[in-house]
Amino acid sequence: MESRRFIGKLRCRASAWPGTRLDLATHRFGRPTESFTIRSRTALGSAASSLSALPWTQARQIGPPINFANHWNGQNVFAPDSFPQPTTVLTIENGLRPPNAQNWNFSLQRSFAKDFLIDVRYIGNKGTRLPRFIAANPAIYSPRATAQNADQRRQYAGCHAVTGACDFVSVGLITNSTYHAAQIGLTRRFDNGLAFLASYTFSKTLDYVSTFNVAGSAPRLVAGENDLAQNPFNLNAEHGPAIFDARQRFVFSGSYEIPFSRSAPKAARIAFGGWQLNTIANFSAGTPFTVYDGANVSSQGSSPEITGFFSSRPNLISDPNTGSHTADEWVRRTAFQKLDVATQAGQFGNEGRNAVRGPGIANVDLSLLKTFPLAERLRLQFRAECFNFANHANLGSPDNDLASPNFGRVLESRSPRLFQRG
Repeated sequence: MESRRFIGKLRCRASAWPGTRLDLATHRFGRPTESFTIRSRTALGSAASSLSALPWTQARQIGPPINFANHWNGQNVFAPDSFPQPTTVLTIENGLRPPNAQNWNFSLQRSFAKDFLIDVRYIGNKGTRLPRFIAANPAIYSPRATAQNADQRRQYAGCHAVTGACDFVSVGLITNSTYHAAQIGLTRRFDNGLAFLASYTFSKTLDYVSTFNVAGSAPRLVAGENDLAQNPFNLNAEHGPAIFDARQRFVFSGSYEIPFSRSAPKAARIAFGGWQLNTIANFSAGTPFTVYDGANVSSQGSSPEITGFFSSRPNLISDPNTGSHTADEWVRRTAFQKLDVATQAGQFGNEGRNAVRGPGIANVDLSLLKTFPLAERLRLQFRAECFNFANHANLGSPDNDLASPNFGRVLESRSPRLFQRG
């Protein structure tokens, strides 16, 4: 492979008054100036069985030279009884240009009261030419459309029979992403047995897709979202918050050495002196998700190389993030309108991608430790740790299929309070 890159870095630093530092830094990485070239002048081929979901994926790389009339080179790359047909071939375009990212930040720091440092920062990031999959041969709606005749309604030829495979299944396109964040942090250097770091982030991440076929053909909730566009002819409608877009986050970490009198008796110092208390607290706003309608009113065909599931969305008629949120009804069904199969067949819902916010996270972990000296180079440490100290119920994402009787209900949660010692 051959690629030229432009890598730039600019940093400016100035001191306005004692104890204050101003940093302005910009970074640009991987800016390509020419095409990405495969030196062998051949495509990278993979042979996969008809089961394309992990852990059953079977992929074999075919090395050059490749004879497309006999692309297995006279060899059976599959083990016996392993579904030799149909196969999937993954290729890379010869003139593919690689993705790149630009990063920049601006920060203002001020130290005060001997041990404290406050840091105010802006961070930006832009991803360019990021890959994604779309349906390369989408089905075109017609008045006689059904889920069973989707292959006969494909935009291009290549579907050999009613239940046969299609020559064109999925193709990769290029998208972009952006990230902007304002951060503020307060640090106390370790002194008199105490040190801590508190930071708050307000951010926004936008993209067109947040997953890239991470687990082959998978249900919607495995990867957090369906990476198949609802309408293959309107990819701009996929622009929205990333599935990891937590708008607000507060993190606190600290360490405190519990004081004990050094003049106490030796036995008391050994038993009660030298204890250290540590904590990590994490409070984060919820990440978004998309509500789907498994009824497939748009009559789209499946795309097994992407998720294998439809990504039809309903109409959004009110703000789904208002009102009370409980485990039994995190999302109100009345905020959405199911498309009618009889009167709205072939249409797509107006709900945006990742329009609903899920439950947030509130978690505090504590640890208590003490080190006992046994010899000059030998130490024994006792640790007692508690995860989710408050035993707060951190709910998982609710059922996001509007056609499901459990829609809007949270069916799982993260770990409860846990103790361990040793």
